[in-house]
Amino acid sequence: MQTEIDFTRPLTHRENNAESQAIFDGNVDHFSKQCKLVYRLLKQGERLTTTYALINHGIGDLRRRIKDLKDVYKVPGIKSQYVNGRFKEWYITNTDR
Repeated sequence: MQTEIDFTRPLTHRENNAESQAIFDGNVDHFSKQCKLVYRLLKQGERLTTTYALINHGIGDLRRRIKDLKDVYKVPGIKSQYVNGRFKEWYITNTDR
């Protein structure tokens, strides 16, 4: 199933203090671009960990971008599993791409 995601919808999020909210608001375009990148990588079959995403793609908080994809953009089929019981990796299965 090929899903088209509307990345024109702005990210909205409420932080727990004014300073954090100002940082989020000042970086929302950057976060949206990272969401697009994460979604593209997952659709290409990559399995992403936080370390891999940071080192190879410059994504500073993969966990947050995954949450944005699920909650804001309603991307279906993002799954995760623990590798060696130590760290989590995220992926989309062939049937979800």
